[in-house]
Amino acid sequence: MSKFCENCGAEMADDEVVCKHCGPQAEPVAEPVVENTSNATSANSNNTKNIAIIAGIAAVVIILVIVIFSIFGKGWKKPIDNYFKGMEKGKLETYLKAYPEFMEMGDKMEEEDMEDMLDEFEDEYGEKIKISYEVTKKEKIKKDDLEDVEKYIKERYEEDVKVSKGYEVKVKATIKGKDDEDTDSQKMYVYKIDGKWKYFSVSPDTAKDALKDAEDED
Repeated sequence: MSKFCENCGAEMADDEVVCKHCGPQAEPVAEPVVENTSNATSANSNNTKNIAIIAGIAAVVIILVIVIFSIFGKGWKKPIDNYFKGMEKGKLETYLKAYPEFMEMGDKMEEEDMEDMLDEFEDEYGEKIKISYEVTKKEKIKKDDLEDVEKYIKERYEEDVKVSKGYEVKVKATIKGKDDEDTDSQKMYVYKIDGKWKYFSVSPDTAKDALKDAEDED
């Protein structure tokens, strides 16, 4: 079978290597090599997606930390909020949330008591009562003093509780009605009792004195 020159197309003998007409070897022309970039493109795309996912997760974590801190970081203010909000709205349920359960405030007060309190406010300050407060000072209560409060609760209320944290808080409260308003400052004591922040009006000094009096009587 005859072969032909791939350069000029002339017929060549089977044993001929060089074309008589144009000279080049009758060898196939190599096709250009095309580099496959699809894998590289896919890898870059995956890397970009992974970076975006990691950045998104990091943003969510940061937001969760901020939310958790805002909720639990100032948990000590919650009983103060409930205390004043309950008085402002005349709502016993809200008011009772400020106090620890062992005080059994629900047995000592009724809804009518809160309504009477609100009526007194309205008589003095007018309708549309609003109560706001500002914490002007907050001092952490020492561990030894917390232990005295624990002992006092056990002695006075016969309850074994864990008082893990506490603050002496100076509060400037303002009560305002349609006709008048008044501002007054008071000290409040908030304790983390069995893991929950509560308003308990007994100071560490009061607790210590009461325990000492009890020892003297014995």
